[in-house]
Amino acid sequence: ANKTHTDLDDNILKALRNPLRFMFIVFGILAAVSILPLRPDLHVFMMHVIGSLFTFLVFWAIYTLVEPLSFFFDHLSDAFGAALTGDLKYFFVRAIKTVVSFLGIMAILQEWGINIAAFLGGLGLAGMAVALAAKDTISNLFGGLTIFMDKTFTKGDWIETPFVEGTVETIGLRATKIRYFAKALITVPNAKLADSPVINWSHMTHRRIKMTIGLEYRTTAAQLEKIVEKIRAFLADHPAIAQDTTQMVHLVEFGDSSINLDLYYFTKTTNWMEWRNMVNTNIIDFKKIVEAEGAAFAFPSRTVYVENTT
Repeated sequence: ANKTHTDLDDNILKALRNPLRFMFIVFGILAAVSILPLRPDLHVFMMHVIGSLFTFLVFWAIYTLVEPLSFFFDHLSDAFGAALTGDLKYFFVRAIKTVVSFLGIMAILQEWGINIAAFLGGLGLAGMAVALAAKDTISNLFGGLTIFMDKTFTKGDWIETPFVEGTVETIGLRATKIRYFAKALITVPNAKLADSPVINWSHMTHRRIKMTIGLEYRTTAAQLEKIVEKIRAFLADHPAIAQDTTQMVHLVEFGDSSINLDLYYFTKTTNWMEWRNMVNTNIIDFKKIVEAEGAAFAFPSRTVYVENTT
């Protein structure tokens, strides 16, 4: 295996290391039972034990091979994307391991003469109860598949729903784990996520900036026109401001204490920290523009007129 150019055989041998070691123990027990003069009933019992051990060994080997043979999902990156491929791989590896474990248990029971078909059929009403109890589990399973197929979100995405907002850490068979920005971890059933509106902020093309500048009422019309003109020119020439999206700079209302100038535009970056730094520098730039025109920012104020009635 070390002489080959692929790591597949190395990974297979690594996965089979413990089952291969256990195989020699089972062969040793078989040799001992074959040599020792055991009573017929004890011999029959030991042969069932050995048969169960061999069955366990086979399914154990299959269980350990699921992981190295899951390289098949690596070829799905072109269709689903690298991040989604990782989630799909994790999802189906767990599902296959669960099925292998169940089949292994059934095979061992069959070795001891338990009629599995009759056993399962005998569950009858209990099976109906289990089916009803598993309804939510099945819904969550199909909810997870819906999330994968629709590419609603992948591991590492920042999502927002009516009941949770945070970063996706794991998409499991039953539930998705989301890390709050406060660093707490919440587990949400897949069915609930699949049936809820999900905002995927990681798929933003640009980040929006909205702000209102309040100018003093003493600001003249000429100053207002100049301020609006200069801010529009500033946004149009800024290399970090998206030019293929909406840019709006308008005087919008006469407020209680100010003439309000509304700004609405987008940055090229979607990174949160870069966006915050952009807002920080833009506020300083806008203040410089206002001050350069001899105007000032307003603050909540009230004028009181005192009338002399004497």
